[in-house]
Amino acid sequence: MKKAIICSFFLAACTFAAVAQQLPNSQFEDWSRKYNGDPQPAAWNGSNVTQVGLKFTFVYPKPGHNGQCLYVADREVGAMGITEAAPGYVSLGQPWQYLKGLNVKGATAGTEGGINWKYRPDTMSVWIKRTGDFTRKEDFHLLYYSWIGTAKGSKFKNKAGKYTVTERTNEESDIRRMTDGNEFGTDVEVPQVAEGWYRARARYNEWTQIKVPIFYNDDRKPTMCNVIFSAGNYPAFRANSGLYPGNGLWIDDVQLIYSSRIDKLTINGKEWKEFNPDSEEVQTFTLPDVKDVKIEGFRGIGSLKNIKDEVAYFKGRKLDSQEMTVTPGVVNSKPWVITVKAEDGSSKHVYKIMIKG
Repeated sequence: MKKAIICSFFLAACTFAAVAQQLPNSQFEDWSRKYNGDPQPAAWNGSNVTQVGLKFTFVYPKPGHNGQCLYVADREVGAMGITEAAPGYVSLGQPWQYLKGLNVKGATAGTEGGINWKYRPDTMSVWIKRTGDFTRKEDFHLLYYSWIGTAKGSKFKNKAGKYTVTERTNEESDIRRMTDGNEFGTDVEVPQVAEGWYRARARYNEWTQIKVPIFYNDDRKPTMCNVIFSAGNYPAFRANSGLYPGNGLWIDDVQLIYSSRIDKLTINGKEWKEFNPDSEEVQTFTLPDVKDVKIEGFRGIGSLKNIKDEVAYFKGRKLDSQEMTVTPGVVNSKPWVITVKAEDGSSKHVYKIMIKG
């Protein structure tokens, strides 16, 4: 029977600056677009509203952590005393609003699409400030998610708690089915590859760096990703519920971090407690009755079980040959060498495991 050494990878807080595979206009210095005469960030789309001939801007440039930053806030939209609170957020996808007829209870909204994407970062770093009244129950959101293929939906929750029919492609709730899924079903489902989601009900008067860990549900590379930065209760609440105009979020210097550090080593279904993830010196593990050793790599967290000749894991992804290479050793005399490279080439770790049997 073959024994298996399984490398389980967790998110590492790295400090290096990736040189590639970053989001467009991630420092928010390019404000070359316009909406209603107001400057808008290139490559990003605000939840600006056009209603009965009126336009309401939600996104503005402000002095930032470095240079300029993006500022977004919830606000009231409407006219002649008939107004509704709307969510202030910005996305690489396209925010949308839909109202059939004049009955506001049928109003619904969300985010479609994103950008073409094939990378697998481990962490999203964001510098933020947050202002407003937080005695009310409203969170801000920092969200990254990626997927494969094209999702389709036609029913979305409205303000009445029922659904409004409108056809959407790659709508956020049709992709994030486990965390913010479409209550009324998705017509064409797709595999969600990864997600990093940070939400908090807090004030940040000074610039603060938030690191959002990204977890993986699928081994494969994605085809698209999207990012949403929201000042209030979206995407946690559908159809604009629970919003408080005036609560604002300042966003700057977004960076995707790609890690190469092993966090846990699990051998034959059991964690090796003595494994030191910070050491690149030779480490020794004794495994009785060894005849053959197979090494597989994973990034993620969770339990590993039923490890014999096959590979089994929970909530993680298997590293491919571009990220991890294994040089086999010899039991009792030559260590196995595991070389892990960050996907963007920004860092490398080399682990040496001596197997004794």
